[in-house]
Amino acid sequence: MRKVKQNDLTVRRAAPADVPALDQAIARIDEETEFLAKPGEYLRRWAPGFAERLKELNEKGTGAYFLAVAGGEVIGFLGAYAGPVERTRGVVYIAHVGVREKWRGRGVGAALFAAIEDWARAQRAWRLDLRVDTKNARGLALYKKRGFAVEGRIVDGALREGVWCDHFLMAKALRPLAELAWEPLELESGERARDEVSFRPLRVEDAGLLRAFQRTLLGETPFLLTQPQDVPDEAAVTKALGESLKEPGRFDLVAVAGHGDGERIVGHANAEREAGTRMRHNAYLSTHVLRDYWRRGIGRRLAAEVDAWAREQRLRRITGLMQAHNTRALRFATAWGFRQELVSPRYAVVEGKAVDRVRVVKFL
Repeated sequence: MRKVKQNDLTVRRAAPADVPALDQAIARIDEETEFLAKPGEYLRRWAPGFAERLKELNEKGTGAYFLAVAGGEVIGFLGAYAGPVERTRGVVYIAHVGVREKWRGRGVGAALFAAIEDWARAQRAWRLDLRVDTKNARGLALYKKRGFAVEGRIVDGALREGVWCDHFLMAKALRPLAELAWEPLELESGERARDEVSFRPLRVEDAGLLRAFQRTLLGETPFLLTQPQDVPDEAAVTKALGESLKEPGRFDLVAVAGHGDGERIVGHANAEREAGTRMRHNAYLSTHVLRDYWRRGIGRRLAAEVDAWAREQRLRRITGLMQAHNTRALRFATAWGFRQELVSPRYAVVEGKAVDRVRVVKFL
């Protein structure tokens, strides 16, 4: 990975030893701009454990932070993450970028973007994504100059100083996906299981059942970006549930059917609020049912429970993500009051064909 030098400016990959200086730079930049985290939020919420997370990113190649350094001081940064599973590893999301106020307009942002693009290409990535406030004129100018294009508008993406603000989702293709595109696909239900189904909250001790459900689900249709081999082992699922189910901004409900001497999970609804204070009014939703249990009202019950939870939480919006060839899911979302917000074309490859990713939203 090259180091970019420009006069007294050096852009290089961040190492765990850089974290104290990076933490302070991020905190200062948050105070100098209205478009990032609220002042003080980063040090309170994300800085703890950052060195360990950065070490893992560097070792596994799943993301990178780049620093812009001048006079021994960190004056800019850019953090990006590759997709978490094999089918999305080539999608790099630029999640965190900022430059000290007195250094803006001097090529620092361009140098950081050149560095992350070099890194992404070395990882064989095909796409860069980012999200930006529609009022961030300086950021928009930089991103357009670097080859990013607007894919759509996220309405009420943030609440900033009491004002609702829209965001753009922007993307840059690093290389074209040559695969043919999926045509719209309508699948019939499976063997129409008739066993009784009940609903209850997901529990930590359900880790084995949840893992079995996920692996079955992922092998049934060509609609999901995760594959059966992406599901972690039971110990990892147990650990993840033990941590995530404690989060106050999370909802998990499972549909359970009798199975032999025990039970099995046949449906699952999950919703999680966005982490940033300015985006806590939105939650991402996923609802899935095994194919043998389609057409039994399970999806409708799960969706209704999520809707009730979201209203209790006083959320403003619920967001869903799906693939454009999944006609059944799109129809279900429309029936539940969701509308298409934007489309990311040729987002990934599923079973040898390119898929468009659709973002849908429901306002409460």
